[in-house]
Amino acid sequence: MVKTIKIVIFPIVTLIAGILLSCGQTLEKQFQNPSDEFKPMPFWHINGEMTTEGIWQQMRDAREKAGFAGVSVLPLAPKKDGRGGTEPKFLSESYLQRYQDVLNAAEKLGMMVVLYDDNDFPSGMAGGKLGELFPEHTMKRLDKFEQLVAGPAVLTDTIPEGKLLAVVAMDTLTLQRIELGNSIEKGEILNWNVPPGIWKIMYFVMVKDSWHKAFPVVDYLDTSAVRHMINLTYDVYARHFGKYFGNTIPMTFFDDVGFWRHPRTWTGLFNEKFIELNGYDPKPYYPALWYNIGPETASVRNAFYKTRAELLAEGFPKLVGEWTKKHGLKDTGHPPGNYDPTPIDMNGDIFKFYRYTQVPLVDVIIKYQFGQNGHKLISSAADYYDRSVVATEIYGAFRDKDYKFDSLMLYRPMMEMFARGVNFVIPHGMWIDPEMVFIPPLISPYNEEIAPALPAYSEFVGRSCLLLQGGRRVSEIGVMYPFEELAGYFIFDNPENIRQGFYISPETDYQVISGILSNEIRRDFTFVHPEFFLEDKYRIENGTVKLNNSENSQEYKVMFLTGCNTISQSTLKKLKAFYESGGTIISTTQLPHKSSEMGQDQKVLDLVKEIFGIDPLASEVEQIHSNTNANGGYAVFIPKPDKDNIQKVLDERANADIRFTPNPVLASDFGKFNYIHKIRDGRDIYMFTNSSDEIIETEVLLKGKIQLECWNPHDGTISEPENIQYESIGDETYTRSRLKLNPVKSVFWLEK
Repeated sequence: MVKTIKIVIFPIVTLIAGILLSCGQTLEKQFQNPSDEFKPMPFWHINGEMTTEGIWQQMRDAREKAGFAGVSVLPLAPKKDGRGGTEPKFLSESYLQRYQDVLNAAEKLGMMVVLYDDNDFPSGMAGGKLGELFPEHTMKRLDKFEQLVAGPAVLTDTIPEGKLLAVVAMDTLTLQRIELGNSIEKGEILNWNVPPGIWKIMYFVMVKDSWHKAFPVVDYLDTSAVRHMINLTYDVYARHFGKYFGNTIPMTFFDDVGFWRHPRTWTGLFNEKFIELNGYDPKPYYPALWYNIGPETASVRNAFYKTRAELLAEGFPKLVGEWTKKHGLKDTGHPPGNYDPTPIDMNGDIFKFYRYTQVPLVDVIIKYQFGQNGHKLISSAADYYDRSVVATEIYGAFRDKDYKFDSLMLYRPMMEMFARGVNFVIPHGMWIDPEMVFIPPLISPYNEEIAPALPAYSEFVGRSCLLLQGGRRVSEIGVMYPFEELAGYFIFDNPENIRQGFYISPETDYQVISGILSNEIRRDFTFVHPEFFLEDKYRIENGTVKLNNSENSQEYKVMFLTGCNTISQSTLKKLKAFYESGGTIISTTQLPHKSSEMGQDQKVLDLVKEIFGIDPLASEVEQIHSNTNANGGYAVFIPKPDKDNIQKVLDERANADIRFTPNPVLASDFGKFNYIHKIRDGRDIYMFTNSSDEIIETEVLLKGKIQLECWNPHDGTISEPENIQYESIGDETYTRSRLKLNPVKSVFWLEK
């Protein structure tokens, strides 16, 4: 019977509650003894030889000593010194035999296997076969060659090697540009009569790129290339193990699909795609990728980076998503830097990247709390697409010298991710040779420091994911994701040599606002993509923005327009309609004054004045300024946002879904106090998490009159909360109860 539940439930998560009840098990019983579908399935790095005996022993230990429900088998390429590679060779006949051993053990032990799609990361190498068999389909990059020429003169020059995408002359004083494609003879020589002035001659050439691993990677932006990769990897697994798809193998995993270490990734059909999406020829505008070219700079960069984001989204993740659906599987995975302040040189556009991925995934790596203020980008994308499961790859490269990875560190980031929308867990990870761990920590029963804690941890994860999967998240605040600002500011080869994913304008503050809302004011929110905001899926009614999903619907009473110089006038126009209907808009740090649409800057200026009542370019915009209308709309600009001035506006304009009295103030940033509120099958579910080393004691007020129970995910017990009272605040009824959370603990409150 257990096996039957496993086969049916996992691929159709939204039917979990009904299936469990049909099997005669109440949610309470499932909470006390959660099903395997909700428990951790760690990476299993194959950093050595796979043997039948070793496979069975390690999987048995993972099951019986750690409580893991499955493994995500991750083959590895050898290090430069030859150590640590997977044996037998990836996708060889012997390797496939050992993979069969993994599946045999999984069936016998009642476990599942997540199909990792390549030999090491990033996905797309096909264990070296892609580069060997289809070298023309490996990654490309865009190079720029330039020289200064003083006119008048006659320039004769040889075109650099590679595929020429554009050649442009730009006057260094006036920024006038001339596209010189018609001055090229025999595809090799540029002959041009240089006008008076100092001209920068720029060749934009696409060349083959390499990768930072053992093998070249596929051109993610080229669907023909990706199809070859799928044939070399995914199809091989389907031919050999297709009968396990949808049962023992429920899911595939792709890794680091994007631009990490290769920010100038490009593709041969880029210009054609640009014209299709934007309606004009990109050739004269290529200099904007490196330089300011005048008033149209921000809009042109938006067109370029929007095109690249579409190519990536419609390339690898789309084709893999289609393949997995065809074969009865779920797919998960991530691009690099999915939490970073800018996606431009990492993953194109994090919202668009997950367009076809059934289970969006948050990559929680490098160190504890790294990227935390961006983690909600992935769950917000899942909200928009109405995806009920959000996964995390967690703990990888937690090397910090400032703390020890002990049993408590298993819980700290995990609770923080649950509060940010995660509900499926892939720890990083197990290693087949636990004495040679290249990326710590070791999450397995062979790590003596944490081994005793793993069974309880697996139960904790299982109980939490059981309650958090499905339903809708209650979020009354929308935060505009400033993609147009990020794209309008970004340039290649940034002169400051800032780390990839972090080259943003000084005015960009959306992740600062994320931290203030989540960790200080403690008001949940959802990031809203400005392009998607224009769709009918976001409907404006009586001072609210409604996200119309069949399951995860949301209503935002407040919209944040975080610091930016650039936005589309179309987005501003819809925000103005929200304001005019009685909605509240909070703008921070910088009001926009440029348009991401060419030639529309004045419309942006006019709309900002109409909404906020001030000129965004005026020197006096240094104080908090508000504007109202007859319908109750309220727009406020806060030039120096902080906890106090943001909370003041929120308290005045939108009754909180959850209030804390007092609102806890932690002594350090090491750990957080957070919450998440979901409604599933008409039942309110609240999770409160304390990942700090402090005791949290406060009164909690929940909007509505609610009969509550306390469900403890650490031990499975269910009890009554303390001192429930009901009171009115304004026009709202609230339920009050006392909350006490010891260090590194969490609790669920459920409506009876």
